[in-house]
Amino acid sequence: MLRTVLTLFLCLMLGPLALADSGDPPRYALIIGNSSYQQTGWQLANPARDARLMADTLGKVGFSVDLVLDGTEEEMERAFASHGARLKAGGPAAIGLIYYAGHGVQSQGLNYLVPVDANARSEQDIWRQAPRLGDALRYVEHAGNAVNFVILDACRDNPLPSATRSAAGGLAEVKPARGLLISYSTAPGYVAYDGEGGNSTFALALAETIGQQNLIAEQVFKRVADRVNQSTNGLQTPFYNSGLTGADFCFAGCNGGAAPQPVPVSSSAVSHGARNSVSRSAGDAAETSPDADTAPAFTEVSSLLRTAAFMAAEAGGDVSERKFRDCTNCPDMVALPGGEFMMGSPETEKERKDNEGPQWRATIESFAASATEITWGQINTCIAAGGCAGNEAGAETRSDQWQQSALPVINITWVEAKAYIDWLNTLVEGEPYRLLSEAEWEYAARAGTTTPFNTGETLTDTQANFNATRSYNDSPRGSWPRRPMPAGYYPANAFGLHEMHGNVAEWVADCSVRSYLGRFGTATVYDERNCRTRAVRGGSWEKVPSYVRSAIRDGFPDTGRDDGIGFRVARDRE
Repeated sequence: MLRTVLTLFLCLMLGPLALADSGDPPRYALIIGNSSYQQTGWQLANPARDARLMADTLGKVGFSVDLVLDGTEEEMERAFASHGARLKAGGPAAIGLIYYAGHGVQSQGLNYLVPVDANARSEQDIWRQAPRLGDALRYVEHAGNAVNFVILDACRDNPLPSATRSAAGGLAEVKPARGLLISYSTAPGYVAYDGEGGNSTFALALAETIGQQNLIAEQVFKRVADRVNQSTNGLQTPFYNSGLTGADFCFAGCNGGAAPQPVPVSSSAVSHGARNSVSRSAGDAAETSPDADTAPAFTEVSSLLRTAAFMAAEAGGDVSERKFRDCTNCPDMVALPGGEFMMGSPETEKERKDNEGPQWRATIESFAASATEITWGQINTCIAAGGCAGNEAGAETRSDQWQQSALPVINITWVEAKAYIDWLNTLVEGEPYRLLSEAEWEYAARAGTTTPFNTGETLTDTQANFNATRSYNDSPRGSWPRRPMPAGYYPANAFGLHEMHGNVAEWVADCSVRSYLGRFGTATVYDERNCRTRAVRGGSWEKVPSYVRSAIRDGFPDTGRDDGIGFRVARDRE
């Protein structure tokens, strides 16, 4: 009912802003081919050629292709993030595909896709320098689209010295999630062949089969397996695992229907290259930022649509109805309903800190918060536009790898965060952007829960970025990335906000105080004249689980920097 009312409201008020007719679902492909490895003896003849072949093939069946040739670790990580963003922007009906050709290594049951700038002499080096297949799959999972393919022509050999690598060859089998088909160029645990001609046997078979009409996806990969097995005299047998559900999908069209319109690769490909790798031919596409043509997940809106988002929040509407973006360079925002909650932790909460009490009932007015922490890309846009004068966050961050546009900004002072907000307010009219109050932050983090985390009594490494090698309330132990992850990487809470636990801690507006003694009623910012220590909430990537609970709080000098502190922004209803 609410959705119908809001739709009618917008149609009546906006007229020309009616929804566009929906056509065929968009198709997005990320193609990576790594041949020119910088390590002596690691070079492969065909992956780059295989990638070009697959890019051309998929373009002919309607895929918009991002092509990465000889990708470095950074370029591959950015490409996976960009692919996930494109899928999310395309909506639930979007079709996604990842094709990787190059070195792939299995270690302790996990699969690693080796970038061309890897300087690896041991498995431990691979852990630090190669993107995990599981991380790429998380971007796909979080996009929320219904049909995805991951194709791995990545088992050609293990380049590590035999004395330093595990006995297992090839890649480990990955059980696909619902809506995901994973294809391997050979059976798990076996090694594929690079091919003696211009392309690998697997890539040739796939390119020749995928363009045939009336072949559903599972039939395509079955026929590819048969062809490769025959052409290699049984030495190589591709393998696939399908979690596809619902209607059949045909790459080139089903049941005699019209084939998808070709998409010229020359106009859609984004070709990257290792900064220090062998030069590519002049015919390769020019190097372009992977974020350059990524459509926004949120819609830029007028004040009427922002009002509608707040109306939806107050009426209990879905997150999809509460999203808005005020301007091109503004952050993605989510309107939150007002309400009451108990701020702080009960004395019975495990590993509770003294500064988390006494609990008090706080009343929160409706407000909007950025869906994610503010990113380096957003800060750099501010700097390029002449705002954020004097910002030195980048100079204080220890690794360029941690300054990618999709990653949350870190090492930013409270004063610099306010400067970004001041610049943001020059772009909009009405109620200004601001930092969240400490009470608003905890209200937003809890999203209606009273447990230590908005996920319940426990938190896992699939839900947040923290030191998951430590357990809380007998939660299962997991991995620890040991670095910030891209904004929006982990699932949103019930309010539609990402990374409220871990990733980076967040500056809020309040002065840091030792307790909540004397607090009650409507929540307001607690400030003091000449305050120099500001509250920090949420915990960061480097913290154990007890230090990323909803109630955890800390303080830090307003001119201090830390590689685990960033921020998000808020805005009131006009």
